[in-house]
Order: sequence, then C-alpha cells, then structure tokens
Amino acid sequence: MIGGHTSTGGESGLGTELELQRRLSLVTPADSVRGLSFHTAMEAVRADLGDEALAQCLARNREKAYKSFFHYPVSEYLVLLYNAAWMLSEKHGGFDSAVRRISGGIAPSFLGSVVGKAFMLLAKEGPRQLINNMPVAFRAAASFGEIIVQWSGPRSGMLVTKRDFLLYLNHEGGLMGLFRAVGLPGARVSGRQVGTLDNVVEFSWE
Repeated sequence: MIGGHTSTGGESGLGTELELQRRLSLVTPADSVRGLSFHTAMEAVRADLGDEALAQCLARNREKAYKSFFHYPVSEYLVLLYNAAWMLSEKHGGFDSAVRRISGGIAPSFLGSVVGKAFMLLAKEGPRQLINNMPVAFRAAASFGEIIVQWSGPRSGMLVTKRDFLLYLNHEGGLMGLFRAVGLPGARVSGRQVGTLDNVVEFSWE
C-alpha cells in the first residue's frame, strides 16, 4: 500500500514569531529561492481557505505575484510560509502539520515543470538515483545552504542540510510529497533541527 508517515512527536516549537524573526535576522541579500516555492504556499492557502484568505496571507509581503523560476529573497518566502502555516494551523492540527501540507505540494508542482520532467527521468533508474540528485534540485531551487545525502541501507538514509533557512518540516513534507509522486510504498520521514540553521531528515521505504 502506498502511504507515508512523518514525525509525530508533538509540535516542534518552531512556529513562533520569535523563531521567524531569528531566521530573518540571519538572511543576507544573496539568499534567495525560486518563485515555485511561493506558488506552493499560496496554492495551499487558496485551496484550503479561499482567495480572501490568500490576500490576507500576502499582506506582509512586498510582492503579490511570483514567477516560478525567478529568484526572490528567502526572507519574503519565510514571511509567506509562516503566515500561511499560521492560517492553516487550525485546519491541519497545528503549525508543523500545516508546513508539511504546504511543502507536500512542492514535488508535484516541480515534477510537472519542464525541469521536473527531466529530473523524473532519473526515477527510471530507481528511487536511490532520484534521491541522490536531490542536492542538485535543491541548488536549482535555492541559492543558500546545501543538502548532503547519506545512505544507511538499500532503502533508508538521511538528508543533512546546512545553513538552511527552511524548516526540517519543509523537508519532511517535500520528501513525502516526492515519495507519493513516484509511488514508493511504506515511506517514512522523520526530521529534527540539529543546529542554528542545520537539519537532519531520516527517510525509509519498504
């Protein structure tokens, strides 16, 4: 059966205004992310809460529209992500689940693009090859940080992210969305923050 599980150890405590401001204080002008990530957050709010809620969600952002493969400041994305997750928290049982719901749409959106379709050709070589190329996909999506893939078995491993402005919850949701998109059975994902901007996300499938 194709399904999946993410970490469920209660709320992470990352969904506070204080945490948002901490991350924003570490951003430099060179740190950017592509518009596709904005679209995913915006579509989650629109689909779950409607257009009026989306307009409210964008109130703190300078831009109101984003082009998929243009780069925008990651500070803009963090503000949108947090506002979207706060608005979706009640519907999805908390901030953490709301972030996972938002990021779960990234893989389908990306894989439907021209670049994503080329990336999906790797899936024909098996999921390991697809996951091994995630650092390349991350670099194409963001100018900051890095992802390292470490394998612990034929169907298990971890993503180690460094100087990463995204939450480990983003990566949990994104990985699970990818695993569902390619049909991996029994997928499990569990992440944690291990440094100021560093995360570890363990994954496995049957």
